[in-house]
Amino acid sequence: MNFPGKTFLICTILSLSLLADLHTPLQAGSPEISVQIERLENTWLYEVADGDYQILVEGEPLKRITGAELPALRDLEIKLQKQKQNDPRAAQQLNALLIAMGRIADEPTLIYLHELFESYPERRNDVAEAISWYSQENQRRDADWRILVRSLNIVEGKQARAVMQALTRFHRRSNKAQWIRQVILVGLQQNPEGQAIAVKLLEHWTGQHLEQSGEAASSPLVAWQKWFAQKYPDELPAELPVEPEDSRWKYAGLLKELKNESTKPANLKLGAEAFVKATCVKCHLFGKTGEKIGPDLTHISRRFQQKEILQATIFPSHFVSEEYPTFTIITSAGKSHTGMMGAAGPDEIMLLTSEGKRQLIKKKDVDEIIPVKKSSMPDGLLNLLTKAEAVQLIRYLSRLPEGASEAYRHSTR
Repeated sequence: MNFPGKTFLICTILSLSLLADLHTPLQAGSPEISVQIERLENTWLYEVADGDYQILVEGEPLKRITGAELPALRDLEIKLQKQKQNDPRAAQQLNALLIAMGRIADEPTLIYLHELFESYPERRNDVAEAISWYSQENQRRDADWRILVRSLNIVEGKQARAVMQALTRFHRRSNKAQWIRQVILVGLQQNPEGQAIAVKLLEHWTGQHLEQSGEAASSPLVAWQKWFAQKYPDELPAELPVEPEDSRWKYAGLLKELKNESTKPANLKLGAEAFVKATCVKCHLFGKTGEKIGPDLTHISRRFQQKEILQATIFPSHFVSEEYPTFTIITSAGKSHTGMMGAAGPDEIMLLTSEGKRQLIKKKDVDEIIPVKKSSMPDGLLNLLTKAEAVQLIRYLSRLPEGASEAYRHSTR
């Protein structure tokens, strides 16, 4: 017995169901990331494979971001950035969004990503990974190469592998010892896959193919460490920093504490007191406090990530800025004095010692000036502080002091 009305109803329901499927992203299993993008009809941020994210419009991948999509994507990025302090999932979604934006970026989107990198150090890892995706599927641009190289100081894990792999695809190479050393250091912290990528990048940059035998066979970066020491004897060795035995506070422990404290208001009063107690004021200017002899720390939070500030405090000689080299001066009387040099007049040299003292030396008494592969900043300054003081000192430095210019902060914030 036929029921035309019933048949029509069933067909209608099936048709509507199929139509709905066209507007819903499809993937086998349950995706880790699935976020509807507000202001864009039937548009989703979606994980199409493990670690691979795309922007889907009515179930189809968006081919290229245009002026129509970028404002909505920026709004979502800002929203997730605010949420990630209290929602770990938002941080994952933020990373996914930037990767999805990077792989199909148009010129305005690339400009936006570069602005994020320059203005927000804590975002640089994610932006670098996004740029590495762009370089994989699009033209290789010098501006992107520079971003990727600079990110070698901060990227870790899979993001480091993505960045190094991307750099192997660029024709441009770096012959600067600083960056070759950094690739070795990044590789030393990687799994076997990451070590192989690091070696590939080193070979690409240097044109060298080192024989891997003995100890180097199981750890391919060992041969590159030896090569670096021979090639660049005057540079800092390509070795990971070692915690001083007398260090009161360990890097990993303080970094964990900083992450735990990140959702709480910073104790700026305690941080300011620690800045004085740890003798930072003797050499560094922060806002209106301190001396401008060593690096000015006023805008350090706009140049470096919090973990970089912590690293520089615990391991001051792991990376020595070319702007503030250290020298040992040998006098004709056989005395040696070590520190940063500064002009003091036509007949004298001013030397800032690791104790923060200024020492004047007559030029006529100088017998020899020797570059030193060590920072003038002494080790163990955090030993003077309690754990709470050490943590709040880093948090204190991780913000702009009162009166500091914010002119170059990103305009959308």
